[in-house]
Amino acid sequence: MIKKANKIKVLAIFAMVGISTFAGCIDRATTVNVAGSSTVFPIAQQCAEIFNERHENIKVQIESPPSGSGGGIKALGKGGADIADASRKVKDKERNDWPGCNFVDHVVAYDGVAIIVSKRIYDSGVTEFTNDQVKRIFLPAGNPDKITNWKEVGGPDKKINVNEREIGSGTRDTFMEVIFGDEDAETGATQSWNANADVKTAVKNADNAIGYVGLGYTGSDTPAVKLNGIECTRENIKSGEYPISRSLHMYTDGDATGPVREFIDLVLSEEGQDMVEKEGFIKVG
Repeated sequence: MIKKANKIKVLAIFAMVGISTFAGCIDRATTVNVAGSSTVFPIAQQCAEIFNERHENIKVQIESPPSGSGGGIKALGKGGADIADASRKVKDKERNDWPGCNFVDHVVAYDGVAIIVSKRIYDSGVTEFTNDQVKRIFLPAGNPDKITNWKEVGGPDKKINVNEREIGSGTRDTFMEVIFGDEDAETGATQSWNANADVKTAVKNADNAIGYVGLGYTGSDTPAVKLNGIECTRENIKSGEYPISRSLHMYTDGDATGPVREFIDLVLSEEGQDMVEKEGFIKVG
């Protein structure tokens, strides 16, 4: 009788472990974790709201605050995310860092990196830069070619407050590659920020600032200047005329399947692409 009781007890324990493990699999299968780019964040967030309203047993969870393109790619590579949002392509170094991850690219939108200035600076007549002027403004402190005062580019006699994105940001990589020819070049920024929204706020709240953000983060309170005579508009980005243009991505580990595929299909659908335009970006179609 004792042996029989012990046997039943052991079987019960195994059954409990099996149920617990199975339940864990269900939880993971029904939650789609999305991490990464602050540029792609509003697209992912809006589409997730639509998706979650329509699915009782699947939840798309968007990382907030966003960790940036590098953070999302790292999370996907380490298995901590199902989708990595990125405003740039995965780098060879990142593929080498996580050789077990088969990064598959899904282009979900197009965007431009706009150079924004404080409204007071724009209203003073600073409405256009050349690549060289932007580069000289962002040069490290102490460089003899660095522009440090707005009067040097036709503005008021005020020190330039330079704002940029943190290292690892896809927005930063795109900006640096075009302006400096090297995405890893050093700058003399006054402040660096984790997200586009932070740069926008910093420029908006100052009367002497410059920064760069995705097109969707421009506005009347943070006007975008022309670059080499070209406005940062959807039309000029789509045609390739505007110098700092890019594609926006959602990466998966291997081909997207199941709930992950369903979510990406929504983003790429007519409804999802309408949301892309609503958020100030450009449709892929």
